[in-house]
Amino acid sequence: MMDSYVWDHLRVGPTDRAILIGATGSGKTTLARYLCEDPCKPYSIVYDSKISDAITGWSSHKFYTDFDQVERAKDKRIVFRPSIYEAYDANAQDEFFAWVYDNRNRRLYIDEAYSLVGGTNPSFHLQACLSRGRERGISTITSTQRPRRIPIALLSESEHVYVFRLQNKEDCLKVYELTDIDPYAVRSLHNHEFFYFNCLTGVASPKLTLNLDSVVRLPKSA
Repeated sequence: MMDSYVWDHLRVGPTDRAILIGATGSGKTTLARYLCEDPCKPYSIVYDSKISDAITGWSSHKFYTDFDQVERAKDKRIVFRPSIYEAYDANAQDEFFAWVYDNRNRRLYIDEAYSLVGGTNPSFHLQACLSRGRERGISTITSTQRPRRIPIALLSESEHVYVFRLQNKEDCLKVYELTDIDPYAVRSLHNHEFFYFNCLTGVASPKLTLNLDSVVRLPKSA
């Protein structure tokens, strides 16, 4: 179980937006599961177009590969894995985000923002979820390995930023522009270490550790 003091400072509010940044295997998906399974947000849906092995173990979620089934589903927690054809179809992708927008009161998790069709220009209904979703009870969380190549709205609309290990210098500089977190410190992180940045207060945490049991630990000096 996550330490309550740390979790209260890291959790995403019911209508907040967040982004997780870091290389493959750095710990993003482990933290994402906690954020998606937050009991304060009982409905969640994951857009997993790259078919993540880590997400396969999310036993609390029901998995669907057919969007027609998603539209009829009554499950509280869903993972949608579109076919390769739907994943690269702009209209199909926007239809999914339109469904999220219309159904309200869900936490949307996009497992890899770099896989979104349109590059830095997100679909109409994804923008709606980001910019007008709060009034409809929608919370969004996005994960990415390459922050400099994703829609700027995913960064600019976020209240919470979780920064795991990155190696690319340009990506580290993009994180620095957003959070003022030292690029060298980001490149020096080990797997399951991360920084948390609150965009509303402009304050970054000290380095935190996410252990294999999904427990966030404060540094010994804190």
